[in-house]
Parts: sequence; C-alpha cells; structure tokens
Amino acid sequence: METVLVVLVVVVASVIKGITGFGFALVALPLLSFWYPPKVLIPVLTLSNLVASFIIILQKKDRKLITQQFRTLIFYGAVFTIAGVLVLKYISDELLLVIMTIFFIIMSTLSLLGIQYPKPLTNIAYKIAGAFCGFLTGCISVSGPPLALFLNAANVDNQEFREIFSWFSIVTAGIALAGYFPLGMITSQTLKMTLWFLPVLFAGSYFGKRLNHIMPAPLFKKISLVLTLISSLVLLLGMK
Repeated sequence: METVLVVLVVVVASVIKGITGFGFALVALPLLSFWYPPKVLIPVLTLSNLVASFIIILQKKDRKLITQQFRTLIFYGAVFTIAGVLVLKYISDELLLVIMTIFFIIMSTLSLLGIQYPKPLTNIAYKIAGAFCGFLTGCISVSGPPLALFLNAANVDNQEFREIFSWFSIVTAGIALAGYFPLGMITSQTLKMTLWFLPVLFAGSYFGKRLNHIMPAPLFKKISLVLTLISSLVLLLGMK
C-alpha cells in the first residue's frame, strides 16, 4: 500500500510539473515526508526535478522566451542556491520539517488569495527574487510558490512561465546537486530512488503536457497549492 501511495504522489507531482513548469517538489515533498526524512528526500526530488525540467526545455519553441531580466534572476538563484545547500547540511531534520511546513502553509495561502509582489518590478526585485528562490532550492528543494508569485506580478504568459521555471530549476538544481556530493548527501539510496521515480516522472510529464491543452494552467496551480496546504497542515499537526 505504501508503494502505491508513493507512486501516486510522484505521478500527481510530475503531471503538475508538466502542465505548469513547477510544482513537482512542492507537491511531492510534504506528502512523501510521511515515509522519508527530508535529507533523504530532498536530493532525490532535486535530481528528479532536474530531469523533468530538461524535458520541458527540449520542447520546440516558436520564439525567444528568456529576457535579460530573467537571466539576472536565474543567475542570482544559482549563486544563493549554494547558501541553501550549506544550511541544509547543518540543520536538524525535525527543525527543517517544521520550517518547511510553515513556509508551505504561508506561501500556499498567499498564492490562493492572489497576493502578488508590489509593482512595478525593478531590476533589484529580480535579483532579490532570484536570491530568495535559489536559497529555498538549495535548502528545501522548493522555490515554486514565491517564484510563481513573482512571475505573475511580471505578467509573463504561459509559455514564458513554464520556460523560466524550467531554466531556473535546471541551473539551481544542478548547483544544489553539485553541493550535495561533497557533503555526502548523494548516496546509493538517492540514486536508487531517483531511478525508481524516473519512469513515473516521464509518464507524468507526458500526460501533463497533453492536459495542458485541455485544462487551463491556473486551475492546476490552484490544485497543487491546495494539495500542498492540506498535506502541510496534516504534517504540522501530526508533529510531537
């Protein structure tokens, strides 16, 4: 039964990732934390997210989607991912789980309420957003909610949304993984779990792309946020 539930979580998370360009770790991390400790799970989800993002950017594009401002955002995300990796190594699992669930609850609620970053967005705002989201990527493998709010405030369209998210994930996840290796966080268990997730990840991403043409992406964003909010509340209330 546990295996079925884990596979179901990964399927749902990968489908949402395929539709919107984000949400894989956002959905999977709180739910899978019922069975795996964060320090085991985070490297696996980071590696899986990297693969899913590559799938998205390899899709054919009809125009240039990444501007100079978003290159700046991605660059600052890359730099501050390193700080997040260092924090992850020295923080306890229990404290990490508490911080993670509270963060999910706050950001999911703000997103569902439609709260956005102040406008207009300056170049400094892109740097701050990149730094904050990069730190979260390295620390808890999740940068979706704040980056989604920022991109909504920047008025990007659906194609830009998915492309920016995917490139941000590739750069920050790649750096995070490079940091996990010398810290001893990439183990045989990490690689086995990732290989086990990959077929499900590919299938979920494929169906996510197909569903993108049927259902609007905002609906799926709300679904991912609701799932995250519910699972985070259950985790927080269940802690001793």
